[in-house]
Amino acid sequence: MLILKNCKFIPFLTEGTDLVEGDVLVNGDKIEKIAPLGTDFGVDAEVMDLAGKTLMPGLIDLHMHLFYENINALMNTLPAPQCAINELRYAQEMLNDGYTTIRDVGDYHCRAAMYLRNMINSGKVQGPRITTSGPIISSNWTKLDTIDTFTVGKDGFRDTCRKNFADGADFIKLYGSGSLLLPSNEPGYPLLEPEEIEASVLAAKRNSSYVSVHAHGKTAIDMCVKAGVHTIEHASMISEETLKYIDEHSPDTALVYTMFAIDEILEEPDTYNGKRMWALWDTIKSSLKNAYDNHKNILIGWGTDVGLDLFKTDPMREFRLRKEYLDMTNEDILKQATINSAKIIYKDNEIGSIKEGKLADFVVVDGNPVEDLSVMYKIPAHVIKGGEIIR
Repeated sequence: MLILKNCKFIPFLTEGTDLVEGDVLVNGDKIEKIAPLGTDFGVDAEVMDLAGKTLMPGLIDLHMHLFYENINALMNTLPAPQCAINELRYAQEMLNDGYTTIRDVGDYHCRAAMYLRNMINSGKVQGPRITTSGPIISSNWTKLDTIDTFTVGKDGFRDTCRKNFADGADFIKLYGSGSLLLPSNEPGYPLLEPEEIEASVLAAKRNSSYVSVHAHGKTAIDMCVKAGVHTIEHASMISEETLKYIDEHSPDTALVYTMFAIDEILEEPDTYNGKRMWALWDTIKSSLKNAYDNHKNILIGWGTDVGLDLFKTDPMREFRLRKEYLDMTNEDILKQATINSAKIIYKDNEIGSIKEGKLADFVVVDGNPVEDLSVMYKIPAHVIKGGEIIR
């Protein structure tokens, strides 16, 4: 058992209580009791005094690639052992920085993320909770053969989805448009046909799961939304027409922003990709801001989508970028990194907020991030996952 004493709470991330400060009893991997300051729980437990620091739910990253150490890992095939080591390193780095749950949205063909997920779940190694798609399913128009499984036609997509699930995937990831990192494909150009997307969505539903899709351009995004895709990754140039369609016809569709990945490219304006990004930046920023400002019922999730080497230089950068580029409120940013992302992956009954009966995943921050978001610009003071003090 673990008792967390002298905690400050964030009301909109703490459920089932009106307390703004108090003590928390953790029993095993779950929150057993949230109680007033100084409560005698009458149990023999390890005590951690937070001394007035803020207790938040653990952070959630819905868009990252565990194998992705740097650009070399993306563009060149790694031996399976090296891939596995990269993934363990990245997973443990993210846990150290407060991400107690991550979603791997495209893995190598050796499916190291699935094995790592299973090892973590069995307690053999330490790491965050992992949800993984396995390799991305794409058409033969794309070039990332390191992490893509190529197929064609609705039968091909259906059968490949089934194979991914049989191999242990938690959900399906499709490559729906050109990429900002691939010179051979224009970022907005659709790469899939509607019937291929629809077949994938149906195959996922048959497995009680969902489809996520990489999509930058408005035509590709609109096609994916109308085919029933659950999460639009990046959503860079989503149109007002598609946003209205989501509001009226597709309330389960969510958007996963990845500002860190965008900023990475903006920082190299003289490169091929940098020039393309700067040419599109005003459109991207206005599209993402419009979705946030004017379509409040659409859930926006949290993603980073950068390599480990870059992530380590500034692991909390996504917080700052959403504030600076999109002028999001502190409350909305904190929700996106926690409860909103938990809802998007249908795990809000387990994680994403502090509530009796939920998993004891926490970060402890020094200050009040609701009043001053810069509190989140540095890694948390402490991280706890499933009742285990990570640091």
